[in-house]
Amino acid sequence: MMFSPVLVGFQFKFIFNDNVGLVNNALQSLGLSSSAIPWLVDEKLAMFSIIFAEVWMSTSVFAILILAGLFSIPQDPQEAAKVDGCSPWQSFRHITLPFIMPFIFIAMAIRSLDVARAYDIVQVMTNGGPARRTEILWTLIGRTGYVDAKMGYANAMGYVSIFLAIFFTIYFFRKLNAARAELGMAR
Repeated sequence: MMFSPVLVGFQFKFIFNDNVGLVNNALQSLGLSSSAIPWLVDEKLAMFSIIFAEVWMSTSVFAILILAGLFSIPQDPQEAAKVDGCSPWQSFRHITLPFIMPFIFIAMAIRSLDVARAYDIVQVMTNGGPARRTEILWTLIGRTGYVDAKMGYANAMGYVSIFLAIFFTIYFFRKLNAARAELGMAR
């Protein structure tokens, strides 16, 4: 969470490098692969590599929020479920999950606003390639505006992306309020 997305992009570009990358060296040392795997050149593996870097970068935010939710669960319902003979799955499904859902919605709202940081990782790792297979909305906007010199079109795409971010934020906050109201926590 503390790393810059550019730094994460460079780290994972090195990790997934064909020749000197840590993943290929580890796979070849363990005998799981006889040749180097083109992680950032193959169209399917490149997207996997970018998604892996993104998940690695954002996992800490989700973990902290979910942990905060777990620590905020009152013990009385958990103890009552044990006394009533609920299985661990039933206890999780009917007690733990409803209590942590507000925290999950907060994490989703933060992530929906934070998704623009993926631009840096994609730009550093693959520059939208191979053959634009890993291009995302933000790299498309940058390429359209600066490479293709269509600033008006890029500006319109930027506005649409802002409206999408606002839409997802409102959606997750409505879900958050509904989850809080269901728990009787609404103010």
